[in-house]
Amino acid sequence: MTQAPTPQKTPAPTSSAPTSSVPTSTTPPQLQKVIFVGGAPRSGTSVTHALICTAQACNKYHPEISFVRPVLESYVIGMENWEAHTHAFFSIPEHLLLHVRGLLQTQMSYITKVLGNPPVLCVKDPLLTPNFPALHAVLGWPVQFITVLRHPYAVVRSFQEVIERLGQTFTAAHAQLAAEEYVRSYDHLDDPSLDGMVFWLRYEDLTNPGTLEALRAFTGLPGIDPDAVWRREAHIPSPEQQADAWYSPKYHKPINTQNRLPPLDPATQAIVSAICAQTMQRFGYTISGETKTIPK
Repeated sequence: MTQAPTPQKTPAPTSSAPTSSVPTSTTPPQLQKVIFVGGAPRSGTSVTHALICTAQACNKYHPEISFVRPVLESYVIGMENWEAHTHAFFSIPEHLLLHVRGLLQTQMSYITKVLGNPPVLCVKDPLLTPNFPALHAVLGWPVQFITVLRHPYAVVRSFQEVIERLGQTFTAAHAQLAAEEYVRSYDHLDDPSLDGMVFWLRYEDLTNPGTLEALRAFTGLPGIDPDAVWRREAHIPSPEQQADAWYSPKYHKPINTQNRLPPLDPATQAIVSAICAQTMQRFGYTISGETKTIPK
């Protein structure tokens, strides 16, 4: 895969990659699979989601499914507190899983219906990303995961803009929080339970022909078209949407992966690089702020 090879445990496919195949009678009959788009917040998950939604087999682009997250987290928290609390309500962990599976499938079935019952459902919520392994285990439907990376300096700089738009002062503590979240967002790339179901790409390579071809092959969606991003929706953001601190002026416009903000100050770069050093080295991000080409 040109400039964005799939991690060692998830080799780049030459045809549509496998999905999980846990049998379930509650999968909507027309639904072939669900594609979850994830990555650190401010890494480019929205535009990547919009890109995949250009395929005719997918639903149109839509806002993130943040209301689903608490349902999945009830399973994660329940397992973390099994001995202290949860065992009093469920005989064995599998009963908790099946309970939450029913809730999660109800929500995802509703989303599928609202979005027009597409053959391929593509959704995103970056804050679901650290729990992709749990999502795979609990949902019980065929799934694939697309994970977006971006230079952590750009991610943290974008987060700084959000904090300042909220009227707060961006501090070293904010930088540390964002950098730690960045690292957590990519732990799942080495999780063996997701073997063959994860495809990662770098935001900086989003319009690279090799990256696009690999993405089409992995998803089995040859209609992914970077020139058609956000065109199916004909959406004009309202003043209220544009006033949201998390809104980006890049939304609902042609793909542009150039940084629009001034760089992080050196002190903040040092905080971020110290925390994200391993991830930066692995994915070709330098401490000087550059993005290196990664060999196949």
